[in-house]
Amino acid sequence: MLINRFLKCLLINPDRLKERKYLLFLFMVFCLMIFISVKEGLKIGIMGDFTVFWNAGNNFLLHNDLYSGIGGARRYIYPPFAAMLFQILALFPLKVSAGIMTFINLLLFLFSIYLTQKIFEFYFSDKKKIKQVLILAVIFSFRFFWYHISFIQMNEIVFVLSLMGVLFMLKNKENPAIICFVIATFIKVIPIFFLIWLFFRGNYKTYLKILVVTVICILIPLIWRGFEMGLQDLNNYYLSFLEPFKEGRVEAEFHNHSLSSAIYKISLPMEYEPGYDFNILHLTQDAAKRLYIRSAIIIFGLFILTLLYQRIRQRPISFIEVSIVFLTTHLLSGITWEYHLVSLLFVYMSFLKIGRKVDDKIHIIVQYSLLGIIILNAIIGTDTVGRNLYHYFGGYGILTWMMVLLFIYFLVENVIWTGGEKQSH
Repeated sequence: MLINRFLKCLLINPDRLKERKYLLFLFMVFCLMIFISVKEGLKIGIMGDFTVFWNAGNNFLLHNDLYSGIGGARRYIYPPFAAMLFQILALFPLKVSAGIMTFINLLLFLFSIYLTQKIFEFYFSDKKKIKQVLILAVIFSFRFFWYHISFIQMNEIVFVLSLMGVLFMLKNKENPAIICFVIATFIKVIPIFFLIWLFFRGNYKTYLKILVVTVICILIPLIWRGFEMGLQDLNNYYLSFLEPFKEGRVEAEFHNHSLSSAIYKISLPMEYEPGYDFNILHLTQDAAKRLYIRSAIIIFGLFILTLLYQRIRQRPISFIEVSIVFLTTHLLSGITWEYHLVSLLFVYMSFLKIGRKVDDKIHIIVQYSLLGIIILNAIIGTDTVGRNLYHYFGGYGILTWMMVLLFIYFLVENVIWTGGEKQSH
């Protein structure tokens, strides 16, 4: 039984393992995954993000300062807990470790598809239709997964932990859900929005459990490194990463798809990309900052009102609600690179599965317009539209404004939504 579940997590049908053609297909997929892993591992360089993770793990192991750039860990911006986990990467030579992590990311890609499918099976009884729609969601979001695999990032781990947390919540297993969300937050801080979601979904016992797991995630690396160095790590993490963004730092680069970046790119001259001009609002620095702060307050306020509405109405968890959490995470994060957007797999699945048949022409126009934007963003890349056009799509924030539109669309649909096929019967 456990073996069958494990195989299904990897999108393998255990009932077909006796078929020669199916086994040959699986072998070919396995060989392709090995080939991709070796290829990506061999091309890793000293300037890659994965090298930062590898060096951070090595620095944790050697009791070096995590945030000083020792060994090439330039701008390490993850919490100390993540560096503790990255020690596993440092056990192998850099290129070998990169190849192993690439293979793990490929497995996590399959696992995230499986988890998304399992979540939607809580709402819809027709598994065949779920799989058909899921294929489209995978195609539309594949760009982000491929980018993630090519740059050997850690966002799939965070995405999978978040999906596991949601699945546990749907199964009324709060304890493992809390563990998943807290660990995801201590690997990369942005899943903190799921902890806010838990705050509205839980009670005082939930808050106490979150506090306990949080304290454990702080104490383990602190004890491991020694209290003096552990406290220094926490302080350096705050000073080097959290404080600058708290003070209003904005990284307005064409490939940063956060709300702050999108607003700054169309409001001010482009400092990071000489030769490109996306400034259509021509605002001052202070005006751009005010516009972003007000926009962020509106997004966050609507996010909180949605969770409060769900709480007051005592409505069960909806996949639309979860998508709103994912979108809020990406919009309000200081940094949202393209490979952060792997969670759009779940968002796209939610959009495609709402699927209510309506006679309202305005609603139909909205649905098809959003679908067109999703398809457009699915095919954008330097290989498909060229480097210049790719820069302009990023510079004008096409991905960001798509997420804003989806956020607004889901807010409306969350009020209308009465439940999937299973809940409505």
